[in-house]
Amino acid sequence: KEQPLIPDNSVDVVISNCVLNLVRPQDKEKLFSEIYRVLKRGGRAVISDIVCDEDPTPDIINDPELWSGCIAGAFREDVFLKMFENAGFYGVEILKRQEKPWQVIDGIEFNSVTVRAFKGKEGECLERNQAVIYKGPWKKVVDDDGHTLYRGQRMAVCDKIFKIYTDENGPYHQDFLPVEPYTNIPLNSAQQFDCRRSKNRHPKETKGLDYRITSINDNTDCCSP
Repeated sequence: KEQPLIPDNSVDVVISNCVLNLVRPQDKEKLFSEIYRVLKRGGRAVISDIVCDEDPTPDIINDPELWSGCIAGAFREDVFLKMFENAGFYGVEILKRQEKPWQVIDGIEFNSVTVRAFKGKEGECLERNQAVIYKGPWKKVVDDDGHTLYRGQRMAVCDKIFKIYTDENGPYHQDFLPVEPYTNIPLNSAQQFDCRRSKNRHPKETKGLDYRITSINDNTDCCSP
């Protein structure tokens, strides 16, 4: 059995600068799988590489000089992001893209982009009465697992997704307001959560059915910034 040089789940960050395009086309999917394999849960990949706006022509692909020049093996820009998704990453984001083409060959534009993506959405979906509120500015957004988050609404999420959305080192925490339940549900007694559909979390689920507190604040400055 083949033994990889780098163990599974052993690396915090994978950084690459303009070398993925040099890998043979038939090996690129395996390359992204390997990046994912070696990263720890919560780890991230930060990859800079050359992409193009159209598929390279056969003449470009078969030109040895263009291969060594990081052009012939360039990813089409949408395919590059899809490779991260297919490998299991979440929070895939373009951090930087050149404004003007780096090279133009036969009308095809080649640019440098930097993409960041995270590992860690595997695991059980457990119900702990947590919710998140998407702050905007979009009316709604859809995450990598198909969950739809509506602006200003308390959306029910499982414990795993709650942690992903609110992780200060992750890609989403600035976009969401966390809503913790008033009574904690221990992990060992949490039930399965149905992550196949998006639904709202009623405030009574957060506060509890018997929540009847009245609390009056004497501070008249209610809306200070």
